[in-house]
Amino acid sequence: VGKEEIMGMLAAVEMWPKRDHKAEWDQWQGWLDHISSQVTKVDGVTTKIRQPQSLSNHAPELVIQWDGAKLGITGREVAKTLLATEPRVALAGSRGSRPHTMESSVTVMPYMMMPGDDKTAAARLFAVLSKPPKFDNPPEPHGQTANVAGQWQAQLEFLRGSASNVFVFEQNGAALNGVHDGEYYSGDLHGEVQADEISFRSFRRAEGTELSYEFIGKVDGDSMTGTVNMGEYGEARFTANRHKYA
Repeated sequence: VGKEEIMGMLAAVEMWPKRDHKAEWDQWQGWLDHISSQVTKVDGVTTKIRQPQSLSNHAPELVIQWDGAKLGITGREVAKTLLATEPRVALAGSRGSRPHTMESSVTVMPYMMMPGDDKTAAARLFAVLSKPPKFDNPPEPHGQTANVAGQWQAQLEFLRGSASNVFVFEQNGAALNGVHDGEYYSGDLHGEVQADEISFRSFRRAEGTELSYEFIGKVDGDSMTGTVNMGEYGEARFTANRHKYA
């Protein structure tokens, strides 16, 4: 570790016994309750509190759920809209993409919020869910299901920097299972292929927390391109090429 990390850890340890943890928790819960009370005014929107399962990111989370087909907006579209318009709101996670819009959700993590942020987040979420911007359904894919079984060398391009990853797919018809290997961590993946369109999700444990990835792309023979949604860490682009064995 570097000197900055050592001093940061020292400051965190010194602060820990001085904090009123119950008061903080009650404040977080109050913020989530306020957001829940506002978004559930939208017909069809429900919420639930998800309690932490590990020491990392140890705070309650508010999961906001709805039927994306009925509301006309998916979880990913809500997250993208809130991040791209003012005042910007970065959500802790989102689920649901077109054309599979039925199960959609977004997640709010309170421990990084400041007093008053709950009112901003509640107003922004209510506005987008009650009067969603127009998003067109992509055309349904047609044609023979692409064969992606095997190992793929992938490159993820972030806003700054890039990373080399490996996908290993086992394919049964349209269903995909396999492994997503990163530079330091590895996790299982699950998804599907429809004609030349591929979508899959993966989860990787990293230093006490869980990293989630949602890949959507197109397959062209031995290559694929697309986007990857990383929840609170934003979105990146990816390219992948089928591994050529010697």
